[in-house]
Amino acid sequence: MRTVARMEGRSNKTAPSKWAVLFTIVIMSFMSTLDGSVVNVALPAMQRELAVTAADIQWVSSVYLLVCCATVLVFGQLGDRLGKVKFFQLGVALFTVGSLLCGMATSLPALIAARALQGTGAASAMANNMGIVTEVFPASERGRALGIVSTFVSLGLMCGPVLGGILVAAFPWESIFLINVPVGVAALLAGMKFLPADAPASAAASSGTSNLRGIVNLLRNPAFVLNLVTMFICFFAVGSTELILPFYLQDACGYTPDVAGVLLTSIPLAMAVVGPVAGAVSDRVGSTGPCLVGLVIYAVGIAFVGMLSADATAVRIYITVVVMSLGTGMFQAPNNSLVMGSAGQENLGFAGSMVALVRYLGMAVGTTGGTALLYGRMSELAGRSVTSFVPGEVELFMGGFSFTFFVIAALVAVGAVLTIAGVAVRRAQRGHLS
Repeated sequence: MRTVARMEGRSNKTAPSKWAVLFTIVIMSFMSTLDGSVVNVALPAMQRELAVTAADIQWVSSVYLLVCCATVLVFGQLGDRLGKVKFFQLGVALFTVGSLLCGMATSLPALIAARALQGTGAASAMANNMGIVTEVFPASERGRALGIVSTFVSLGLMCGPVLGGILVAAFPWESIFLINVPVGVAALLAGMKFLPADAPASAAASSGTSNLRGIVNLLRNPAFVLNLVTMFICFFAVGSTELILPFYLQDACGYTPDVAGVLLTSIPLAMAVVGPVAGAVSDRVGSTGPCLVGLVIYAVGIAFVGMLSADATAVRIYITVVVMSLGTGMFQAPNNSLVMGSAGQENLGFAGSMVALVRYLGMAVGTTGGTALLYGRMSELAGRSVTSFVPGEVELFMGGFSFTFFVIAALVAVGAVLTIAGVAVRRAQRGHLS
């Protein structure tokens, strides 16, 4: 097999363990997604020290996602042509250097430029991480492995605000970037030791025409597209709920930021438990069933969160959010298996980069869409323009909160319908081929 040949290509070295490869991939996957969400909580401190406006400091957050979205597909195709491991390692190096430069920046332009470099590195690594895992693991174990990657990606997204708050409370804001440097160096060294060698450049380059043909075929594959659309819906929901829940806990319920942070730990904890389990189950029974069950639980969980009141107990809130998070954790690993399983060996980098792009876009659009739904409904109920929580009018916020979560739950239910449609499409495709 191609992967075995790559592993044997390292002279005088034992073939790396697939679990060591996975561990190396997981380190960078966690770091890159963590850094997409850890910055927001430190923006006020950055604004004060750099003496800039609130509108200007937002670029520190947005430039990272913008660069990731703009370059991730390019790095996926380059990985397919020239070597996935090569561009994964390049991504780790760029991300680490970018983190160091962020921590050393003394002006806003320098910080934004360093964040752009960070985003470029994250895109190069995330475009090729799942392709490497898919090549290294056999189909019988792929769901479990991708489930672990998905879990740590989600943990990075969810833990960012909590970790950022702890670091900014105890250290200067530069710490949220400098903490990446030793971890990045460790990931780079682990990659040099454990990641398999890429195929020879001549062999990889000769597949350029087949790559382009395979990409076109992938984009014309209804099952592949439906799975990506469903993934977009899921991350739209993640982005929306992650944005709105802190406002509900602090403004409507009156919890302090530290208590709200503890309640929100229910999200990464639930996903950390269920993600690998869902991946392992999908290896045994197939990916479609766990995907569908996960989406149904997620939709019901979001609706239950939307039914919470401003005087709900902390225990009830915690349990309800756990149920919601179990659903998305159950969905993501099998969905990744469906997407990556739709791609040929020569286009795994492109498929992985599409997964990363859809994740970034879903989160970004979900943040904007969730805000628009919340304040749009609040404005409608109030009969005036409302753009933030109104002190003394908790019921106004709760009206917008419930409406928004019910709409998001309905969207996730649509994702479940699309999953069923994907099953029908795949059966039709198999029938046509036979």
